[in-house]
Amino acid sequence: MIALFACLIAAVVTYLIFERRRHARLRAACAMAFDAAYAGTTPLPGFEMSYSYGEPVFQVTFVSKDAMQAAAAANASFLAAIDVLCKDRGRKRQFKAQRAVFFQHPEEARPVVVHCCEAMRAQVGRTVAYSDDARTYGLKPAKAGVPALPIAHCPWCGMSLTPPSH
Repeated sequence: MIALFACLIAAVVTYLIFERRRHARLRAACAMAFDAAYAGTTPLPGFEMSYSYGEPVFQVTFVSKDAMQAAAAANASFLAAIDVLCKDRGRKRQFKAQRAVFFQHPEEARPVVVHCCEAMRAQVGRTVAYSDDARTYGLKPAKAGVPALPIAHCPWCGMSLTPPSH
């Protein structure tokens, strides 16, 4: 029994080591693809790679919208390289670089409205409707044409959503 448990522990540790090395190789290959795609781009955009639900995601941050538009050819080259690198990772779903690479510039990154929590910020526009002029929130209905159901408190953190009185 103890030998079986030891074999199981050894198998798990071996798997974790190989998985960590695989991710390190993928991270290095993606960084090299970024360097190759943006070699002629000045100023060089920022690059960050992380994982979301086990899938790699990338953020390329430009200094301005004009710099992002000027690097359109480099962006397409980077997307093609990432698509090839991450295509066959043993997942059931097909990897698509268009869904995993986010190109941003400071005008996009700056939020117009500060919401009560990160979950609310992520859901505004998806399941939560926000009226900027009235500063009110509502839950979006499933049927089109039906008005949003007004809410007074955040469904995630419980903070009051009523606009401050002037």
